[in-house]
Amino acid sequence: MNQEIHVGNIETLRHKPVVVRGERHNIVVFAEGDQCFAVDNRCPHMGFPLSRGSVQDGILTCHWHQARFDLSSGCTFDLWADDVLRFAVRMDQGEIYVSSMPCEQRDATFYRRRLIQGLEQNVGLVQAKSLLSILEADSPLDELLGDIVLFAGANLNQITEGMTRLGCIANLYSRLDLDVAYQGLFYALRQIAQESVGATPHRYKSPLAGDDYDQSQLKAWLSQWVRTRHLDGTERTLLTGLKVLSEASLADLLFSAASERLYANGGHVLESCNKAFEFGERLGPEHMDRTLALLADTLRSARGQEESTNWHHPINLIGPLAEVDRQLPEILAANRGTREPGDCLLNALAGDDPIAMIDAMLDALKQDVSASRIAREVCYAAALRLARFATSNEVTDWFNPQHTFIYCHAACRAVERSATPQVVRSVFHGAVASYMDRFLNVPPARLPSERHRDISPRSGEVILDQLLQRLDQRADIDETAALVADYVALDLPFNDLVNTLTFATIREDLDFHCLQVLDAAVQQCERWEDPVAIENILVGVTRNLAAHCPTRRAGQQTARIAAKLQRGEAIYEDD
Repeated sequence: MNQEIHVGNIETLRHKPVVVRGERHNIVVFAEGDQCFAVDNRCPHMGFPLSRGSVQDGILTCHWHQARFDLSSGCTFDLWADDVLRFAVRMDQGEIYVSSMPCEQRDATFYRRRLIQGLEQNVGLVQAKSLLSILEADSPLDELLGDIVLFAGANLNQITEGMTRLGCIANLYSRLDLDVAYQGLFYALRQIAQESVGATPHRYKSPLAGDDYDQSQLKAWLSQWVRTRHLDGTERTLLTGLKVLSEASLADLLFSAASERLYANGGHVLESCNKAFEFGERLGPEHMDRTLALLADTLRSARGQEESTNWHHPINLIGPLAEVDRQLPEILAANRGTREPGDCLLNALAGDDPIAMIDAMLDALKQDVSASRIAREVCYAAALRLARFATSNEVTDWFNPQHTFIYCHAACRAVERSATPQVVRSVFHGAVASYMDRFLNVPPARLPSERHRDISPRSGEVILDQLLQRLDQRADIDETAALVADYVALDLPFNDLVNTLTFATIREDLDFHCLQVLDAAVQQCERWEDPVAIENILVGVTRNLAAHCPTRRAGQQTARIAAKLQRGEAIYEDD
């Protein structure tokens, strides 16, 4: 409730500013000449007491980092510092009174607008404080995502790392507590803002006029534009597909183009398409046009493994994959999707013979195992590459199985949306990529499920605390993974584990691959009922994360300071 607080007389203020306690904040009142001004005593940059600052010519300077503010409006002259809250002042016969509440009552709409300004100006503090206020107002996540997607569509020219981070956190969001969700979204936003600085904004192309386009025609066109690297043709055909096709047919159009080249850009192309499609599924066509447009350059400029020596020599895998393309239309047309795969398929996927692996996948399709079920097996085989990664390898070698697992998950999702031959072939590309990672499992790390374990009953809170402690220690890989395996074996709350693993990932100064691995793993766990499979998938996630921990964790500092400032917590001053 807004009340007036007696501050003192103006003569006192002319000698020294006075600090009083407001409704939520300490307020500092200054006098300059015959005028008085009141602002939040905490510098909006890092909370240093502004009562220790100086005033000259109506400008308040905080000497901690030399941020300067217009006292009459609270606006900063240094955008990295953010504006300071202003309070109304009244003078009555030389006595000064200040309102206990700030002049500007900021709601979720204000902070949504302010967040975009923070992104435009690349001011992390403004992004963090605005984001936290939006979340604490319980605004719908999709409204926030929609604002950011529109910003990205106007300021970026492809699905960037920041957009991928955002998509991962959006997928995990329902399993996260408020603080982890806040830190995760900020982890994405700060990257998007940095990427937009100096980027060439995307020039949006409109779809082709008219509605008389069928799927086969658009697929043929898009395939040609991708192969001949025609940027405008790629974008306009994608946008036309969005206008005239059903969601399943649009998925066929997009993911067929994404698999035009074999395991393009080390798997990143398919995952970018998957993330763009996920945004569209959440937000609707009015936002999907922006994400699809950002895919055009990625699709046309990609390089596939048909251009790589590794897939030609010592075993030529290009010919067998071309034969897969030839056979798939007939095989899928007869596939009823009524059977489960046997152990022989997973054994072949984990083996050393890529031709036998391809044949086993084709045989499974001929035996009425659905394409989506085979895609899940391929993804599980890729997860096991992470779980069995040999620590005798270089730390940088983790990137290969990371990329493969992320790609295989994207292929799995693509096939679930549209199981056409041109989409299903991506699953075969993922299987071959997993085969290429086989020597990273020499010698294979033993899974916790393969060891004799005495799992003592204990609370999930105890295990999760131990997990974070383990991740504070360099390369404590297998012991950390064993904790997660015990947690799953004890059938403890899954969301709490995901929340902890998300926090453990985003607090590190890492690129986006570890978060992508976690996002893909959680989605894959949803598709398995076998607790051993779930355990092994999460063991791979944890071993991968533990191999890269700890880092300096510098990225958390701004988020923590912003949370304290936004919630009225003291940083430098006493309450």
